[in-house]
Amino acid sequence: TNVGLILILAFTGINVLALCLAGWASQNKYGLIGAARDISQGVAYEIPLLLVVLSVVFMTGTFNLFDIADGQGAWPWQWYIVYQPLAFVLFFICALAETNRNPFDLPEAESELTAGFHTEYSGMAFACFFLAEYAYMVVAACIMAILFLGGFQGPGAPGIWWFLAKVYVLLLIMIWIRWTFPRVRFDQLLNICWKWLIPLAVLNLLITLAVIAL
Repeated sequence: TNVGLILILAFTGINVLALCLAGWASQNKYGLIGAARDISQGVAYEIPLLLVVLSVVFMTGTFNLFDIADGQGAWPWQWYIVYQPLAFVLFFICALAETNRNPFDLPEAESELTAGFHTEYSGMAFACFFLAEYAYMVVAACIMAILFLGGFQGPGAPGIWWFLAKVYVLLLIMIWIRWTFPRVRFDQLLNICWKWLIPLAVLNLLITLAVIAL
């Protein structure tokens, strides 16, 4: 579809509402506080995420995911990560925060005594939350592969294998970061977004627009 990117971003925005309702419905004040933390984190990190996506959209002139991937060449130096390295780093950090991965997993914090919005959920309800979270990771990796790594573009092998390889590598990096870095405090989490990521995303967008205009 010509608005495929907008469609995916719209569906990912529902994630915040779902976790809000989960914490509220648990009839537990700790679950409600965990849901409130998730809402503030999700809403904050969606802003630089959308600004970064806009910088790629302005380069390509389309929201069509196939056209964005098709506009990049088969070789790594033709991918948009070369032209938008800052945008890729910002998108990756925002993807970690949006999917509640370390070091930004404060909404759930399952290693603590009180596990955030899913404190009162167990069994299949708990499994559904984490199934959705890992599916969200796959979606984020797919979008990063399309926007910055050429999607299905690659030398030699058929496109589907290149796409799956790129998604696999991105997921591996996400899991590696989870094993490596400790959790940040909540005030640090919001400061990273509002004081650093949003200004850098706006600066990257303005530079992109200036280069396109010239």
